[in-house]
Amino acid sequence: MRVKQPPSRGHRWIPLRWDPRSDLPKTARLLARIALLVLLVAAGDRVTVFMAHQEWVLSHHAVIAVRLFTALPILRYPFEGFVMALEVDKWDWYWLAAGSQPESAQAVYQAWDKVIDLFPFAIGLVVSLRWPDLTMRRLLAGTFTLRIIGVAAFLLTRQRWLLVAFPNVFENLFLMYVVFRLVSGRGQMLVGRRSTLLVVLIAVVPKLVEEYFIHMLDRRPWDWVNLPLPDGIEPRVWIVAMY
Repeated sequence: MRVKQPPSRGHRWIPLRWDPRSDLPKTARLLARIALLVLLVAAGDRVTVFMAHQEWVLSHHAVIAVRLFTALPILRYPFEGFVMALEVDKWDWYWLAAGSQPESAQAVYQAWDKVIDLFPFAIGLVVSLRWPDLTMRRLLAGTFTLRIIGVAAFLLTRQRWLLVAFPNVFENLFLMYVVFRLVSGRGQMLVGRRSTLLVVLIAVVPKLVEEYFIHMLDRRPWDWVNLPLPDGIEPRVWIVAMY
């Protein structure tokens, strides 16, 4: 009778089905990380609202320091660190009271913000170099390069349509992969042309819509379509849909 040999050390066995009962400690850790992330985001929202009500304004140097520092956890925790970097990117508009500034100052903020955005993306790109999914690594490198070209062209010409022509697809792809890896435990997400095309479409189409609303219409989707949700929740529903 032939005896099946256990898998060699050089090959990692990947389960085809995920059973939370057989992997309870890992599931508990994942849920704890998500809960902590939610608490941090909620705390940041509270602090930002409090600062806005008190009319507290931070200096550009302080905001730059915060944005650079909060992007560093991406190196150790790609999902949580990247989400926090995106949240800080949202909060700095209120920290600088940019909405109460004249249009010329808001234009300066937009240019400054697009440049600072590249820092967490660059860290994410460095992190992706360790990933086993070669196709995803190439997509991230390509979309990051295209975004740099678009930002540089925008800074030189101040033509906002360039930010739509060179959309920020990098962040959608990065988030999709880190979520896939957290949930499935597998490193290979794109296994063929169909899966690659599907992921690219899911990443590109919502981002194009978002970029068009922000940079061409100068509005957010929730300013046009009001969902029957509380004001504090509706923007997050749209953001999740966009990402």
